[in-house]
Amino acid sequence: DDNPYNDPAYVEAIRQEYAGVWYRRYILGEWVAAEGAVYDMFDAERHVTDDAPPVVREWVGIDYGTTNPTVFLHLGQASDGILYVLDEWRHDPSAKGGRQMTDAQFSDALKGWLEGKAPRFIFVDPSAASFRLQAYRDGIPHLAAADNAVLDGIRNVASLLSAGRLIIHKRCDGLIREMSGYVWDSRAQERGEDSPVKTADHGPDALRYAVRGARSYWNKAWH
Repeated sequence: DDNPYNDPAYVEAIRQEYAGVWYRRYILGEWVAAEGAVYDMFDAERHVTDDAPPVVREWVGIDYGTTNPTVFLHLGQASDGILYVLDEWRHDPSAKGGRQMTDAQFSDALKGWLEGKAPRFIFVDPSAASFRLQAYRDGIPHLAAADNAVLDGIRNVASLLSAGRLIIHKRCDGLIREMSGYVWDSRAQERGEDSPVKTADHGPDALRYAVRGARSYWNKAWH
């Protein structure tokens, strides 16, 4: 805003790339602490739907756990560039009497869940090398280790939410619950670090893997 030579359309485009704490820091110049809800712009009335249009390209994001939940998310981009979280698969050992699944069982579950879906890439939690290898051996294509740049991924998701360009289908109820409870870690803030609390974050992690991995597509549609 301080540069009179900037085109107003360019300024507005840059404004839309930031939301929440990043908007206050990078646009308003307020060097505030990251606190409270990570996605404080998330609003179920605005960001949750019971319908979705046909999509022109698809991706999957996977957060992997053994004692923690494992989550698969199916994302699609409509012709207008908006991203939709279309479907969710989740295994939570704590809800299954502590029953854990093997890499082979997760791979079988993924193969069945992918029927009728056509993801360009499946972005897998980079810590899940053994699962990714099992899925590859089982013939599941388009596997890739996800980019685990946590803050960059969160900023990407926050910007899309703020602009109304990321919508979640109501069938993804686990993700919807976790989006509202995803908060910044106050202890990390005391150390001068920005980090979310590592509790009930499995859906948000799978989401940022897919959103960050697909950014060359949605960013092009946005600009």
